[in-house]
This record gives sequence, structure tokens and C-alpha cells, in this order.
Amino acid sequence: MNKEPVDFKSLGFPTKETYEFPNIVNVQVYSGNCPCSCVHCPVGTTEPAKRRERFGDKGMDLELYRKIVEEITQHPHSSLRVHSAGEPLLWADLVRALELTREKSVRSWIFTCAVTNDKSLLEAICDNTNIVEVSVNSTNPEDYSATKGVNAFNLVADNIRYMHDHIKGRGIPTRLIVSRVQSLNRAADEEFVKYWKSTGLVDDVFVRTYHTYNDLLEKLLLGEKTEHEPCLVHWARFNIGVDGYAVVCFNELFKEKLDSSLILGDMNKQTIAEIWHGPKLTALRRAELSSDYSNLPFGEALPCKDCSSCQPLSGNRQTSEYQVRQLRGGEK
Repeated sequence: MNKEPVDFKSLGFPTKETYEFPNIVNVQVYSGNCPCSCVHCPVGTTEPAKRRERFGDKGMDLELYRKIVEEITQHPHSSLRVHSAGEPLLWADLVRALELTREKSVRSWIFTCAVTNDKSLLEAICDNTNIVEVSVNSTNPEDYSATKGVNAFNLVADNIRYMHDHIKGRGIPTRLIVSRVQSLNRAADEEFVKYWKSTGLVDDVFVRTYHTYNDLLEKLLLGEKTEHEPCLVHWARFNIGVDGYAVVCFNELFKEKLDSSLILGDMNKQTIAEIWHGPKLTALRRAELSSDYSNLPFGEALPCKDCSSCQPLSGNRQTSEYQVRQLRGGEK
């Protein structure tokens, strides 16, 4: 018996394939420390001596990561983004995980500060990842120290050049991009884009929208709209924590304790597709579209209703999907 076709557009999805499976699967491969102390990150604003107590110090089980990769393999439009509450380069299984992702022909992206003296590690992420994003954030050592809390600008700039030369020398289609977090100094934000474009070392440069990590950081008066709009995340992203819990918002993974009501499912027992079409996420999408958040199965902890830092579903920002689209015809 044939099923009735789903009217995916009425549900807020732009295409049938995104209705069936998320565009981007964010995977928290590590939770713990970072060599930086960024002013715009909950890990960075936590004293180094207290990070282990707050965030732990653990990486995702490699077999769980393998399970996630195997499912994404069935959906060629989807990408896996390697993230962490901390620095993913500190995950002991990172290289093997990235090799596995490449072997399975899953498009991948890593977000890193690139503060390392290990050139072989830099080579490994370039060889096995489609997009390498370096959060260099600055154009000079002074601003880097002020915003990232460490004196590592020259090291990171050298590492960007090293990765550029490695990518070009090997002739691999890895996309090397750099980013900055939006600040109160618009001129500095614009100068960041201008400076890094002028170097010829990177494929793209952009400024990420500042957010509070669901009220973990202070709000900045940046002149943006303050009212909430339906968030792109619920229609395009899927967020998995280091223990395998799928959560409403990746920012919740930076909190000292994950509220159980915000867990959408458990990847140790379920699939991405099951959770993607599950009752909790379906109800949340309906609430986002209607602005009616009554009778949701999340309790008072749900951050979505009053969030003004979301990626608007109807917006035209330079989203992560834009970066993935630049790979069309050049995927590894």
C-alpha cells in the first residue's frame, strides 16, 4: 500500500531530502579543555583549573561515532560537523575518526582554534576533512590576546599558512576557512574579513553571529532584532552530545548539567532518522511556526521561545549550508 506523499513544505522544510534527514549533523566529539580562553565561549570564560569539573574531560566513544557516520552515509546531502565543548584537537581518537569519515565518503567539517605545534595533526585534518574552519578571530597578536586570552596569534597564522601550503601541495579539495565572532567593534569585524581575504591563504572569511550560549554569556547590544523567529536549527541541524544524547540545541551542551527534558533521544539506542521525526522535535517545529509553546514536552528549560540569537529559518545569513554548497563538484 502506497503512503500518501508528505507535504514537507507546509512543515517548514525546503526540500524532501531535508525533511527526511538533517543537512548537518553536529557531533560533540570532546568535552573538556581548550588551549584558549575566548571571551565569547563558555569554556574560555571558565578558569582553566575549573574546566574539568564543569565540562569533564572525555571524548566520544569511537564505536558510537562510527554508528553516526554509517547512518549519514545513507544520505549524501548530509554533512558531519566535528564540534566540541572545548578543542576537538584534544580528542585522542580524532585522527582515526576523521579517517573513518573520509573512508565512508561522508562530507565533514571541523571547527578548531588550531593552537598546536603538531604539524602531523594539521596534515591529518586537512587530508581527511572537507572543511577546516579556524577560529583565528583576529588580525594581530594584540586583538588575539584580548579576545582569545592567549598569546598564540603568530602560531595560528603560521598553522593556517602551513595548512594552505599542504592542501595546495597535495592538490586536495579541502576548503580552508577562517572566522571571527561578531563584536561591538564593527570596523574590526570588517577589517578581519578584509585582512584574511587579502592574504590569499583561505577560501573564505566570515564573522559568526554572537550568541549567549542560551544565557551562559552576557548579551551584547549589537543592534540586531530581539524578537524570536523560527530557528533554522530545528529544520537543518541535528545536535549530538559526547555521550550520544541528541539535544534541542547544541549550546545546551556547554551547560554544567544537561537538562533531561531537552534530550530528544539517545543515539546509543536510536537512529538520527527516528529522532529527527520523533514526537519531541515535531512538536517543537510546530511551536516555532505557530509561536504557540503551550503543552510542549520540555518544561521550563526550553531555551527556544525567548532566544534572539537563533539562525532564522527565513533569513539570508551566510549559513553553514552556504559553506557546504561551495563543495559541490569538489567533494572528497
